[in-house]
Amino acid sequence: MLQARSRRRAPLVMPTTVHIRRSYAECRYGQMHMVTAYPSGGGFDERVPLVCLHPSASTSQYFGPLLPELGRDRSIYAFDIPGFGNSDAPTGEFSLTEIAVLLGDFVESLRLRQVDVLGLQLGALTAIEMANQKPQQLRRLVIGSVPHFTPQEMRSPEWTTMPALPLDDGSHLLKDWQRLQQSRGGHVSADQLTEELAEVLHSRRRSAPVQHAMLEYPTAKRLAGLRQSALILRPRDEYYDHTLRAKNSCPQAFMEDLPESGSNIFAHNAQHVLQAMRQYLDR
Repeated sequence: MLQARSRRRAPLVMPTTVHIRRSYAECRYGQMHMVTAYPSGGGFDERVPLVCLHPSASTSQYFGPLLPELGRDRSIYAFDIPGFGNSDAPTGEFSLTEIAVLLGDFVESLRLRQVDVLGLQLGALTAIEMANQKPQQLRRLVIGSVPHFTPQEMRSPEWTTMPALPLDDGSHLLKDWQRLQQSRGGHVSADQLTEELAEVLHSRRRSAPVQHAMLEYPTAKRLAGLRQSALILRPRDEYYDHTLRAKNSCPQAFMEDLPESGSNIFAHNAQHVLQAMRQYLDR
């Protein structure tokens, strides 16, 4: 006679499903587009949610490789900063302070007790400003390619004349392409560069006021005022020297050098970047 098998079985380990959704939220400028990622279990009670702020002339698509990886055990909110991607633009001057207030208020409306923030270039300065405005709510900061201009650079044509003005023969497009090539590094394909150039052209109308806002931002002062722990990512791009200055302005921060990465830190060896971020955020 066969004996009945025990009903006590080890629970099956189900693979985590990461849900990725696009949506819009109302803001003072109109509608703001965002991409949300969260695990099948909800994510709210596992890890601290992560807010992602993209680089200049980019969109929330920049964080595509990050969403299915870090979204396994936390909720992630990747915004199109107002004026970029599918978000409506400010009608007046571009103000980093106002953008940070807007994003901070939205995060507060989600009733999240704490969040971590990841930002690159423009997103890095916005993240620094958010951290200064809401030190209790923003727990940890990951920033990379941090614009940190010297007084000489603030007046230099290299930075004050960006982006190149459109020319009748279209030669400015070649300059934009070459600048992207140099910034993104040798590992980025022509297809990827084409997609990024399209984003640059789409946001061109906002590029000059955004560049002015970054040049005027008191990066050293605001970094010195941070109360949070910070991880600084330093890829080899146009802000390579700037990012070292940022570390010097924030001596309590940790720094991760990414010598093989260009400004798109997820275009090559993304797992190394994600591992460094996870070790910092989850410790």
